[in-house]
Amino acid sequence: MSALVDPEQIEAIAERLPQPRMTERDMLDLLLDRYSYQRAGTFADRWVRAEHVRNGMGYNATRIVDFIAADKYPGVPYGSSLALHGHEVKVSRSDWLVELRDPEKSEAFKRYMHHWWLVIPDASIVKKGELPAGWGLLVASNGKLRARVRAPRLDPEPLPLDMTICLMSAAQKTAHHEHLHRDAPNAFVGTWDPKCGFCGVPAPCPAHQPRALAGGRTDA
Repeated sequence: MSALVDPEQIEAIAERLPQPRMTERDMLDLLLDRYSYQRAGTFADRWVRAEHVRNGMGYNATRIVDFIAADKYPGVPYGSSLALHGHEVKVSRSDWLVELRDPEKSEAFKRYMHHWWLVIPDASIVKKGELPAGWGLLVASNGKLRARVRAPRLDPEPLPLDMTICLMSAAQKTAHHEHLHRDAPNAFVGTWDPKCGFCGVPAPCPAHQPRALAGGRTDA
C-alpha cells in the first residue's frame, strides 16, 4: 500500500520549481492595474495611462518610453499633485545592464517627468547601489507592483508640443486596447448596481468587461 502524499510537501516542492518568466506585457498589465483608481460614486478615473510613448512623430522619433501615467488629481492647493510618472520596464538583468550603459536613453523622457520609475519582476535584477539618483523602483510581488524605492518628485522641463501629442496618441491607443488585457473596474454611481467604469453601461459590459461577462460575474 502506497503512502499518502503530504499536500504541504507538494506545495513546498512547487515553490522551489522555476517560475514562468514574466514578460514585458505582464509588467505593463501590472502598471495598468497600479494606475487605475475609480473615485467612489463617479466614473472619474484618477489616471491617464499610455504605453510605448514615442519622443517624436514620424521619423523624428528616436526613443520610446515603456509607460507614462498622468495623475489628474489636482491636490490642495490646486495643481500641487498633477504629475507625469515615467516608467522603464526591464524583465532581465541583461536588459538592465544595457540601460545602465546608455543613460541618454532614459534621459530623453526623464527630463520631462515629475517622477521616474524602474519596473522589474524580480528584485535581484538590480544590485545594491545600481539604481541611479532620482529613480524609483517598482518590483512585482504577489500580482502587484510594490515600491521598493519611492520616486522623488523632480523639477521637470516643460513637455514639448510634439511629445505632448505623442503622449495623447499613445493614451488613446492604450485606452482602445486596454480591455484586451484586463476588464474595466466597476463603478457605483447613484445606486449600488455595478456599472462599467469605462463607459457606464450595466456590468458586466460586453465591450470592456468580456472576462466578467464570460464568467457571469459583476465584480470585475
